[in-house]
Amino acid sequence: MQIRSLGKEDYSDFDRLMRQLHQLHVEQRPDLYLPMEHFCSREDFEKLLDSEDSIALCAETEKRITGLCLVTLRKKSVMVEMTSTYMDALVVDKICRHQGIAKALFRQAEQLAREKGAQRLDLMVWAFNQEAQALYEHMGMTPQRYIYEKKL
Repeated sequence: MQIRSLGKEDYSDFDRLMRQLHQLHVEQRPDLYLPMEHFCSREDFEKLLDSEDSIALCAETEKRITGLCLVTLRKKSVMVEMTSTYMDALVVDKICRHQGIAKALFRQAEQLAREKGAQRLDLMVWAFNQEAQALYEHMGMTPQRYIYEKKL
C-alpha cells in the first residue's frame, strides 16, 4: 500500500469512494441525507486539489485506490486564534476494510497537518458509526463535544 496525494486524474475513484461514504449516511440518516449520483462535481474536486488549505490523500493498493482522506486547514477559530485542521472525510473501500488503510491515511494526514503548522485536528462522526469512533479513539482522539437533536 502506498499513501499519496490525490491527483486530478483520480476523480472517478474519489467519486466512487465518496459515494460509498454518502450512501452510508443516506442509509443511516435518510431524514437528513438525500441519495445523489455524484458527491461533488469534477470542477469542485479540482478546486479542492488546487487549494493550499487542503490535504487530499489516497491509499493505493496494487494500482487501485482503496481509501481517501480529506483535511482542510483552518487558520483561525472563533475561540482562540490557532491553526487547526478539520478532517472532512476518511473512507476506505468497503471491500478493503480492516487492513490498516484508514490508520495509514490518518497518520499521513496528521503528519502533513503538523507540517502546515496545525495544532489540532478535529472531525465529526455520527453516533451510528461506532466503527469509526473506535478507530478515532485508537488514533488518540478524544470526544470534544456532543451535539444533541430532537425530532419534532
